[in-house]
Amino acid sequence: MNELKNLNYGNFNNSKEIIDISLDFIISNKYEYGPDFENKEKKYEVTEIQTNDDISRIFFRFRIKGFSNPGEEYIEIDSENNILTRRVTKFPKLNKPKFLIGLTFISVLFAMISIPWLFLNSDEMDPLYKSGKVLWIKSDEPKYNSKINYDGPDALSGKLTNWEIDSNDNSTYLGYIKLQIINETANTITLNIDSNAAEFLASNGKTYSLSNSVSRAYEISKIQNNYKVNDFIPLWGDITLVEGTEVIGYLLVDLPKDVTVNRLRWIASDTVTINY
Repeated sequence: MNELKNLNYGNFNNSKEIIDISLDFIISNKYEYGPDFENKEKKYEVTEIQTNDDISRIFFRFRIKGFSNPGEEYIEIDSENNILTRRVTKFPKLNKPKFLIGLTFISVLFAMISIPWLFLNSDEMDPLYKSGKVLWIKSDEPKYNSKINYDGPDALSGKLTNWEIDSNDNSTYLGYIKLQIINETANTITLNIDSNAAEFLASNGKTYSLSNSVSRAYEISKIQNNYKVNDFIPLWGDITLVEGTEVIGYLLVDLPKDVTVNRLRWIASDTVTINY
């Protein structure tokens, strides 16, 4: 058979008989290679023979044209030349032209860079989901009202309490924005959320600072539905995030009436800009 002519006995010429019997069994059972390799011409090489208790294990390496790495298999044969076991342990790998390898690498690299960038920074995807060097920030659209009512625990007693935040005077109202802030890459990062943590560029062309949503809150007896914000949690103070964790809450800004927020620029521990 053609495969027998393509056999390299290596250093095992003294075991030709059992090698030939083993290879003949392999050739007679090509289906073990599966449809991808069954009918392809192969060159065989004996790489090792192990013998124990009258059983020999013969290791073959086979090569197929067009495949960069060889396949490997072994046969177990007893002292009476009976085949006991045949195992294909490794299949060849296909050669890839260098330009295709390079193209694949460039495509993967481009995908690694462009997909997160598009997802986080493209207005066509989600214009309110942006990334900095460390932080990812997901924002809701800004909302506005003269007051905010919400319930939350009292810092001292832990008792669930009704709270209200009021605008400064009749000429202003409150802008509030829900943020999800994610520490994506840093081992640990501390956010110092104070009046300098963010800037708001408003529709009147002026820039406003973050308002203290904790000190401005005062207890009330009953929440009014027209001011109620169901999931309001003030974002204020020092917050430490380990890698992969997040914090969700609301930023507060005092604005002249009829003025809206056009842009949020987050500057605490990272820089992230979100346009509305």
